[in-house]
Amino acid sequence: MIIIFFIALLILLPSILFSKLYIAYRKRKTALLHQKYSRIVVRFLINDLSEKELTDLKRIKSKFHRKIMTAVLISIDTAESKIVSKQIRGLYLEMKLNEDSIKKLRRRWHHKIVGIRELSHMGVKSENKYIMEFLQRPNEILRIETQMGLIKLLPFVPFAFLDSQEKPFTVWEQINVFDLIRKKRIEIPEFHLWLDHWNDSVVMFCLDMIRVLKQKEAAPKVLELLNHQSDLVKGKVIKTLVDLESKEAVVRLKNIFFLEELPNQVNIIRSIGQLRLESEVNFLIENMASKEFKIRMECCKSMALVGDTGIAKLKTLAENGDEELKGIVNHVLDPRI
Repeated sequence: MIIIFFIALLILLPSILFSKLYIAYRKRKTALLHQKYSRIVVRFLINDLSEKELTDLKRIKSKFHRKIMTAVLISIDTAESKIVSKQIRGLYLEMKLNEDSIKKLRRRWHHKIVGIRELSHMGVKSENKYIMEFLQRPNEILRIETQMGLIKLLPFVPFAFLDSQEKPFTVWEQINVFDLIRKKRIEIPEFHLWLDHWNDSVVMFCLDMIRVLKQKEAAPKVLELLNHQSDLVKGKVIKTLVDLESKEAVVRLKNIFFLEELPNQVNIIRSIGQLRLESEVNFLIENMASKEFKIRMECCKSMALVGDTGIAKLKTLAENGDEELKGIVNHVLDPRI
């Protein structure tokens, strides 16, 4: 056994050493080539490159060199200058680096991601239809990158991918999309256009966007979703209507109050307080008789938010109410809270 292990060690050590040396060599070569091509691209941008140098650059065949060249072009193109971006995209196409990026779409998922990033950055739209197929893949990372890429590739309809979104639109995907909206200053669509989508996760994302972006003109369409079959969607609808400060929605919310589950009932009561609707004080008083502690608590909180009228009513009710109500009112009106 000792002899076998010794022989194995003799075989493995040179392999490990060679592997480390090769990795170090590739890393150093990559750094040197990155510097070399960076200088060449800068000279190209300031028209300091001779015709021969430019011709030689376009004739590069090595996959390794072309890969580094693509990385250099993307790193230099900060999109701050449209003129620079146009020149870089022109060189990318003249060198036919787009063909390398397209080939990556036909390989394994991590290569697909690189291809999507390169094509979307350079605005190459020839593969849009093929890229959209990745939205249905089970790989969440690939789906996220596909969504990010399509938003860049479809500037006039950046959220067209939502039409084809069949897989659950996860929270992580939603965060990435919103972050891209915030950073890239992409034109914001009217998110109410997707409120009839068959995918509940897409509907909930659009409701969040409507709420965060304060798209108040979407309130009537949001109101139509109060009869949605999903309680999760319905809860998001109520929250959205409140944040949009839609007072017209309160009447509808009151009509469905007794048909809803406890979480939605709490949200409906909370909406009255957030909107400070003095006209709904009687509705709050009626529900203070509920057996549910959470309902009673939210009614008292909303009453206090209404203003002086609500606070005066609370104090009166506390005098004649049961011990639990007195405790809730004292808690709500406590200035330390």
